[in-house]
Amino acid sequence: MLLRRPWWSAQLRIVLGCCAALAFWSGALKPGSVETAPPERIESVQAGPFQIPQGELPPPSRAALDGLGTAGPCPVPQAPLDRVLFDHLQGEGAALSCGNAFEALVHFPDAGPLDPDQPSGRLGAFEALAQTIRAARQEVLLENMIWDDDLPGRPAPGALLAGAVAALRQDLRAHPERHPQGITVRLLLGNSVRVDSILTPEASLYSAARHLLAAGVPLAGDDTPGWRLELANYRYFAPHDHAKLLIVDGQSVTAGGYNVSWYHVPLRTPGGRDLSDLALRVRGPVARHAVAAFRDAWLLSRALTCPAGTVARTLDHCRLEAQGTPFPLVWAGPGAVAGDARVYGLYRRSGFSGADNAVSALFGAAQQRIDLLQSQVSGTLRCSLSLLARGGCPFPAEHLPVWQSILGAVRERGVRVRLVVDYDPALQLETLAFLAGVQAALRPLGLQDHVEARWSGTDGGLHTKAALVDGQMLTVGSQNLHFSSFGDRGLNEYTLATSDRRALEAAQRTFEFEWARARPLTLPFWLQP
Repeated sequence: MLLRRPWWSAQLRIVLGCCAALAFWSGALKPGSVETAPPERIESVQAGPFQIPQGELPPPSRAALDGLGTAGPCPVPQAPLDRVLFDHLQGEGAALSCGNAFEALVHFPDAGPLDPDQPSGRLGAFEALAQTIRAARQEVLLENMIWDDDLPGRPAPGALLAGAVAALRQDLRAHPERHPQGITVRLLLGNSVRVDSILTPEASLYSAARHLLAAGVPLAGDDTPGWRLELANYRYFAPHDHAKLLIVDGQSVTAGGYNVSWYHVPLRTPGGRDLSDLALRVRGPVARHAVAAFRDAWLLSRALTCPAGTVARTLDHCRLEAQGTPFPLVWAGPGAVAGDARVYGLYRRSGFSGADNAVSALFGAAQQRIDLLQSQVSGTLRCSLSLLARGGCPFPAEHLPVWQSILGAVRERGVRVRLVVDYDPALQLETLAFLAGVQAALRPLGLQDHVEARWSGTDGGLHTKAALVDGQMLTVGSQNLHFSSFGDRGLNEYTLATSDRRALEAAQRTFEFEWARARPLTLPFWLQP
């Protein structure tokens, strides 16, 4: 039985899609010294409360993404798909791909039979994130697009995470010996909109601030020795920051598609919407790549500063500064080796297309099969604006390079693609027009059955952005295979990729579970040949 989504679910997805379209229309250093151009030097236009850069943003420091020369030995991998990513990430993360360990595939809203050991509670998988925060000894960096408010009498997921931050602060006060370097917590929100605040892109930041205050964590004037708390909001709206990262102590990184929202809460909890998603948690040197990506977005953000004694009712006395306070990358030597897994950090934003090229090359190198769990898929923006065109989006003119790579693998080597995609009514036409173009491109070759697509069968919808290539490489992150997540005007995105055997097995079980409960997808009559 499929859960009927509230009317505002579709409206919010449409608003965010329009924001992505608006973005498209609008036009070697020492450790601790890497910088992105100050925001005041980046030309932008103001459209009401929304700031939109004119042209591409300046690129991030590739040296920082590669570990600033501190990485330990990392030989060229022998496995073909590892080699593809390693080669494409040379100088911008490849050096940090060795010595990592898979820790968990985190399932939202809950793992259920897929992982009975995953921590859970009233708010489902958010308990796993809260436990990760509570285990920190030095630093927590949390980046997310959305942070929801409480509902009447119902604490939101953000309240749980803020409580974990409060517990960390209390542990520092009670046991400073456990935290000899003190504790720093930085929260970065994505400057996106929520349905309850369509014209207030900084609303999520203030929701996080309220939750911290309610948990007993001062926003300013804290006298706890060694404690540092900073909050910031990404500066730009189109494109905004779509990445979802949790980095602890510069050693553990969790990347996925989840927001700190009621959507990702189990249906059993009043207010929960049961939206399915995944996050991948790993440990090792690759976390430095994630830290560098977080810092890059932080430097393109505005810091929240508040007077001492600020309480929830006086939050309007706080202000957003011109830039997030820069912080150094102090890496004196190689990161601690955690295991023998290869893990690759894939980062992209306006002005930096590293992940775009690497992901396209990865899919293009497939030999047998590609399994996809996707919230959104599309061709180009022009394709998405031509939803009723007979025959769908023409290939290759109106298809993204990443999809051209996938279909190239199908055409050249007979690779089979299985796609489970979200059934959101607001996006169905976009998906159908795109898939009609795919089928039209493959039909003359007799390969149309090599791309099978099904609607997600989850109760609350599918928000996952994950892929398995030949059963030998897994990607999990925030990047949709959609025009909004690629190209010069695409959103900020972060993905982790790994060839770790345990991660691959866990992900394949998850895909087969979703494929089995997915529903048939049929093209409407005007898109059929």
